[in-house]
Amino acid sequence: MFRRLTTFAAALVLLSATAHAASLETEMKTVERLRGLTFDHPVTQRTITRAELPKVLRAQMEKSLPYSPDDYALILRALQLVDAGSSDLVRTMLDLYQSQVLAFYDPLTHTYFALDRMPSAAGGLLDNDTMRESVVIHELTHALQDQRFHAGARDLALQKDTDGSLALHALMEGEATFVMLDYVLDHMGQKISDVMASPEALDILTSSMNAADATIDPGTPRYFAESLKFPYAEGLKLVIEGYRRGGWKMIDSMDENPPRSTREVLHPSEYFTRLAGSAASPPAFDDESSLPGALTVEHLGEFHWRFLVGNAGAGWVDDRVTVTQNLRCDTTVLVDTQWQDVAHARTFRDAYDAFLRKRGLDPRMEVDGSHVKAAYGADDKLMESFLR
Repeated sequence: MFRRLTTFAAALVLLSATAHAASLETEMKTVERLRGLTFDHPVTQRTITRAELPKVLRAQMEKSLPYSPDDYALILRALQLVDAGSSDLVRTMLDLYQSQVLAFYDPLTHTYFALDRMPSAAGGLLDNDTMRESVVIHELTHALQDQRFHAGARDLALQKDTDGSLALHALMEGEATFVMLDYVLDHMGQKISDVMASPEALDILTSSMNAADATIDPGTPRYFAESLKFPYAEGLKLVIEGYRRGGWKMIDSMDENPPRSTREVLHPSEYFTRLAGSAASPPAFDDESSLPGALTVEHLGEFHWRFLVGNAGAGWVDDRVTVTQNLRCDTTVLVDTQWQDVAHARTFRDAYDAFLRKRGLDPRMEVDGSHVKAAYGADDKLMESFLR
């Protein structure tokens, strides 16, 4: 569900520029040279006006979500990812994207969308021409990922796996940002391999993220801002680590076998151990529910639990979170989680219980070894049955 916050906001938030290109041929050749891979075929492009953007983004959202935008907002509130009093969440989210979007590649239609002018909040670290080209390079890297590694098909297959999808997008955005940085350095006569060999390499990330923060309205719900930044910030860290381990060949291997959880993104050593074949793959997520009134079954992952309870979200192994709704539209949330050991399970239980009570809820909690269940909401019988 939540990775959709980054999917149709795929335009780069690290820099601000206009991304209109009369032809993509030159930029495609640049991406091929930097990345060491060739496109299978030309990239379809479409230029839209900024006045058209709200309608286009709304359509992107509706075709990406497995339920209505109104249900999406309801689920965000039920899971306490946004405050219960937050109003018109869908409009707030779309306003955020409209203020940030410079261009985007849609893997469902395999189309590159360019905007006729930059957003009103635009500003940048480079001259306008270099920034414009940087954004095009970033988005065309997504097209290359789609053509060579079936990124669009992978994305669609993970539509109902929140955590797995966010992990995939971290790799996609991290790689596209890394290629973009390679372009900027090449433009200045430097080599990415030389820069990555220095311990100060991640300073590029820090300064870029700070620049992005400055363009986000401070009134934006924190969840929207953090979930938008995560794929770029943590994804870039992951890709830099991969490049240091094996250059572009390692990035190829990562594209062929992407991270399957945000835990693997946040703990790269675990991901690279799995890539080397010395660790088991995570089990496939089951999103089906037989419960009456089930709105969704979510796989939240370490990113979301850390967002809710801070460091108490460390040690996550797996989860399955069901949101149901009765005839009065009241929700009930059933949380089933697994942690790497008893200590982490108890730490999470205590922190989550305190968090929910601070939100005015009265959760029911149960710990069984490294397994933690929680339930809160309107349906007492359902919660009792779930915990029993």
